[in-house]
Amino acid sequence: MDTNFANSSHSAALRAALTWTPKSLPVLRRILTNQPDILTQRDAQGNTILHFLAADGNATAFRELFEGCLLRRSNRGGCGGELRTRNWSGDTVLHEAARLGRLNVVEVIMEREIELVSERNALGETPLFSAAANGKEEVFNLLKVAAAHEHMLRRDDDCTILHAAIMGEHYSLAMKIVESFPHLARAHDEDGNTALNMLASKPVSFKSGSNYWLRNLGSWPSITLQFLLCLVYLCMPVWINESRLTEDVEDPQRNKPVICQSIGSFVKTIISVVPWLRAVHDVKKKHVCALKLAKTLIANEEDWSHYTNSCGRYIDFDDDDDQPIITTRRNPLLQAAENSILELVKEILGKFPEAAYCFDCNGKNIFHIAVENKDCTMYSFLKKNVARKDWMMAALAHDQNSILHFAAKDGAHPRVLFGSLNQMAWNVYWFKLVCFDSPPHLLWYPNSGEKMATELFEVTHSSLQKDAAKALKSMNDGMFVVSALFGTVNYAAIFTLPGGFDTNRNKQGSGMPVLYGTDKEQELLLFLFYTSVALLAALLSPVEMVAIQLSKFTSSDFFMALPFRYTAAITTLYVTVVSTIAACSKAYDIIDVDKSIPNFYSVVPAIIAVTIVYIDVVYLPLCGLCLALRCSLTYQGHMFEASAIFKRSFEEAVRD
Repeated sequence: MDTNFANSSHSAALRAALTWTPKSLPVLRRILTNQPDILTQRDAQGNTILHFLAADGNATAFRELFEGCLLRRSNRGGCGGELRTRNWSGDTVLHEAARLGRLNVVEVIMEREIELVSERNALGETPLFSAAANGKEEVFNLLKVAAAHEHMLRRDDDCTILHAAIMGEHYSLAMKIVESFPHLARAHDEDGNTALNMLASKPVSFKSGSNYWLRNLGSWPSITLQFLLCLVYLCMPVWINESRLTEDVEDPQRNKPVICQSIGSFVKTIISVVPWLRAVHDVKKKHVCALKLAKTLIANEEDWSHYTNSCGRYIDFDDDDDQPIITTRRNPLLQAAENSILELVKEILGKFPEAAYCFDCNGKNIFHIAVENKDCTMYSFLKKNVARKDWMMAALAHDQNSILHFAAKDGAHPRVLFGSLNQMAWNVYWFKLVCFDSPPHLLWYPNSGEKMATELFEVTHSSLQKDAAKALKSMNDGMFVVSALFGTVNYAAIFTLPGGFDTNRNKQGSGMPVLYGTDKEQELLLFLFYTSVALLAALLSPVEMVAIQLSKFTSSDFFMALPFRYTAAITTLYVTVVSTIAACSKAYDIIDVDKSIPNFYSVVPAIIAVTIVYIDVVYLPLCGLCLALRCSLTYQGHMFEASAIFKRSFEEAVRD
């Protein structure tokens, strides 16, 4: 009975706290008079009534509870006081308020229980750490005043508040942390990771790792829509007060963009009203803040040798017995290369050019990493900006893998979503491009597994090659049917012209179109032109499809031959469809149907829809074809010799 009474009293107190009104304080006073431990009673997650009040941001409740003497202050020894009650995660009420950014609650608590600022939860996080990890800038500014000791800036695993802000992608707050605590820029956690290491593991925080970069077209299913969003991204201004970052990118529901006065109020209204425009602005601002933070962190680095000389490890010493502690430390430059963060690689090499010559624990240098990731943009940048590139490209990693062995491995572009056909074409192009740039002897150099690069390519791509051939043949069968259907329709349309033919044999000009020589003659000729183009394209499309069907589907065929035939077949089919639609529109004009209805409401949307589908289908293979053609023209001096080497080596690999 006592237990039921206690539970009912706790429920009544919780209802009074969560629905705070002027009548709530007398209710709590009456309940606490009979049961003073209600405020420390916990639920299934260990939360008390005060935790719920803090989560709701009910500063009025805390203030009245203090003034009504319903909350006890802790003694000097740190004992007593309901505010020190922890939930099962070890969070106090101040942790909860700081995590959710309840500034008013934090102010009330700090006025009366300033000692709670140094309390740590089960992970060793202080309220200041919780505010930084969740990007609550206002609360952080209030709590950092009381951060008098270094231990308040770190968690038990030595992760700092700067690490926490970067992990949460709160870069505007991270900039303030670096300004307030500069020494944290080079601080590392127990795994040896600095803030720069954390930033190098966040590719989506930079433009090069996002879907809004034109070079990443193809990372969305709809290339046309992605292209339009990229244009919006490029034209979108970024509103940042350089003296003070006033908005929090990571909490868009709470903060509004700070619009410069030079920008019209109309633009401000549009950005505020349209959610996806505001989302694009927030993404672009995050990219700007991340790049600015990267520049600041790199500027705070005085020497890169503690990364380059460690080869993935660094040595620290225990304070008690001076025993060396070997801990893994990753090189931010190699991390950025692995994650294809071009901006970060540029900034690091701009200040520390010698950093390009480091290698990871597997013996791979930055060229090996870029080639293995099939990152064309990173690879092109390194070729233009790194000295001694020939020496680096000739280097061997562990297991005697050359740069060609890394190019021969199966893998995908870091950003673009290829299908099996486009993936195979891209991988063949990539292997040939790296081969042209590499020393010739590497093509015949075996790794520790006794495999040459061409042999490794055939082994790793055998499954992808079969899938690409199967997908292309299956698509070819469907296009055959569509092409034959459109060809039949247009062939019949030529002999069933609008208005018909003159069948009067006694009349001069018998057999000519009836509308020939009338005011509809021009429209009739355009109709014949459209149908003729559609018929011709419908006849050319099967020719390319037959060429595809008769291909051997070897690796070399995916370099230029198959992408060209596929692109030509799709293009001729597109011309057929568009010309047929145009002929249909012209037929409406000839028979005097109101042309505004079919043209605007059906013809134009139909052509737009077909064009969007065509772009989505043909963009990637066309880009691959252009890259392959440029590669062939660039290396045409030894193209015949290289082609012979490729053909012979691929044939040998297939026979083996």
